Amino acid sequence: MDELRTDVLNEALSLFKEKGLKFTMQDIAGRLHIAKKTMYKLFASKEELLLALLDDGYEKIHAEKKKIIESDLPLLEKIEKVIIAMPEQYEVLDFRQLDGLYEKYPAVAKALSDHLKNDWDPTIALLKEGISAGVIRNINIDVLRMMITSAIQGFVTSDDLEVHNITYTDALESMMDILMRGIRGEGK
Repeated sequence: MDELRTDVLNEALSLFKEKGLKFTMQDIAGRLHIAKKTMYKLFASKEELLLALLDDGYEKIHAEKKKIIESDLPLLEKIEKVIIAMPEQYEVLDFRQLDGLYEKYPAVAKALSDHLKNDWDPTIALLKEGISAGVIRNINIDVLRMMITSAIQGFVTSDDLEVHNITYTDALESMMDILMRGIRGEGK
């Protein structure tokens, strides 16, 4: 049953890539050649499936963060990469397709918000190390955390990125560029 659950999550991810939140449980069942009833034995609802997909994604993000932290990268580069850590299989997803998440799947939206707000311990430790080492100035880490969390939430819950034709990955990279290098011109 664990293998089937993994197959369902992988197929849900694939369908999200194609259709955003508009995929159905029947779409997954059809692609996997299983009965819809089997799907509902694994996940009682699409919202439960989306919660499992979100948890699985954050598990992979944490593994990616751990790899970055344990790497030999310079400290500033680690900080930059950890804040926007994204496993390779998620980089191709268009998170702008989460439109309607808050209205249709409030439990998933709340879980997303909770993950964004609460999973900061490794990043905070790295930021404190950066302050201690003098590679970043003494900043209010709580304010930085709130800024980043709000920006990421805004990226995935509004249509602003789509309106301005900016991919989610490009938005994250631009955000980090602005955070790490500021907005001052070269001569200032």
